[in-house]
Amino acid sequence: MAKAYSCGLRERVIESVATGASRREAAERFEVSVSSAVKWFQRWRDERSTAAKPRGGSSSPQEEFATEILDLVAEQPDLTLEETVSQLRKRRIRTSRSSLWRFLDQHNVTLKKSLQAAERQRADVARARRRWMREQGFFDLARLVFIDETAVSTNLSRLRGWAPRGVRVIATVPLGAWEKITFVAALRHNRMTAPMVVEGARLRPRKQPDFRRPVPVRC
Repeated sequence: MAKAYSCGLRERVIESVATGASRREAAERFEVSVSSAVKWFQRWRDERSTAAKPRGGSSSPQEEFATEILDLVAEQPDLTLEETVSQLRKRRIRTSRSSLWRFLDQHNVTLKKSLQAAERQRADVARARRRWMREQGFFDLARLVFIDETAVSTNLSRLRGWAPRGVRVIATVPLGAWEKITFVAALRHNRMTAPMVVEGARLRPRKQPDFRRPVPVRC
C-alpha cells in the first residue's frame, strides 16, 4: 500500500484552489492527481480537515463475536474448522471456513496438538514421575545408556507424477529388491555402542511397557 501524502502538501493544494486556481491547475503545479485535488478540497470544504483518512485496518465480521468464538475454541480445541463453523451456526453466528481461519490467524490461534499418555493422570504415576525428577541429579552420567531405534526404507520413490495426457513421467530408482531396514543402537555420554541392523520393519514390543518407574541399565 502506497504511503499517504503529507498534510503540508494537502494544505498547499487546498490553499491554491481556495485562492482561485482550478483543481487541475493545482494538481499539475504540485504533481498530484486531479482526483486527489478534488477530494482534498471537497473534504476541507465540508469538514475543515486536511488530514488523510484512515487506511486499511478493516475488521472481520466475526470480531463482534470474538469472545464467544475464542471461548468455543478454548473449550473444544480439537474441533475441525467445519465442526467449529457448525457449532457457531447453532449459536446464530454466521461464518465460513475461510473467514474463521483468517479470524483465528489474526488472533494468533494456531493448529497444533501434543498427545500424552493417559497414565500420567494416575496418582501413582505422578508420584513416580516426581521421584524420578528428583533423583536425576544423582545419576552417574558415565553409566547411563539410552537405547533407541530407527528405520529406513528403500521404496520411498514417488510412484506417480503429473504429465500431459498420453505422456508418461519417467523416473529412475536403484535396481534391486526394495526393503525396510531397522537400526538399533545404545548411546552413551561419549560414544555409540552395540549397533545392530535388522532386516524388516521397526521392532515393536509385544506389550506396553510400565511407565511408572524407569528401568535401570547396569553397565
